[in-house]
Amino acid sequence: MFRLLVVTASIASASAMNQGAPSRVALQDLTVPKNNLPIGCGLSPTASVVDGDKVHGGMWAGLEIPTNPWTGTDRQIIASIRERMGGAPLVPDAPLSNGERARYRLRLADGIEDAYAAIYTRNSDSALVVVYALRPASNGEPFAANALRRSQHQMTAIGIGPITAAVTGNAGACSQSIEAHLRSLAAKQ
Repeated sequence: MFRLLVVTASIASASAMNQGAPSRVALQDLTVPKNNLPIGCGLSPTASVVDGDKVHGGMWAGLEIPTNPWTGTDRQIIASIRERMGGAPLVPDAPLSNGERARYRLRLADGIEDAYAAIYTRNSDSALVVVYALRPASNGEPFAANALRRSQHQMTAIGIGPITAAVTGNAGACSQSIEAHLRSLAAKQ
């Protein structure tokens, strides 16, 4: 009986290898290739744009990231992304100093291995579509999609293996293309 189990496991393992077992999705894979985006939709190249004598800020949705798209382990940025996905943490009743408040807020980054953010704009009206994603640490639990903040902005949650991605903003074909790309990654998991 023991040999039969070993043989069965070997056959199952070989079968899984032949069928192409799901590969781990890298956060960088969440970035939609340019050729899959509709005309006029793309990654916002800068955090602000100068138009004549006016500066239009917020092109990176007020997120303090050094690049777009951004992937990393910076706890401050991870906490900001998690706040945007799941709301601000409840704070204790006692007044907190600035340092205590910052340390308390950074707890949002606990259990997160790395995070992702990408800001897309639609050229015709500067509408923003933002993709946030969190990957839990190997010993952590996935960020629950039902914990996503409900806000005035449309937010769509997509689970991609252990990654929870959220798409905010509705820019028609732009956001639909982004969501389709993320769903295609989820289907491979």
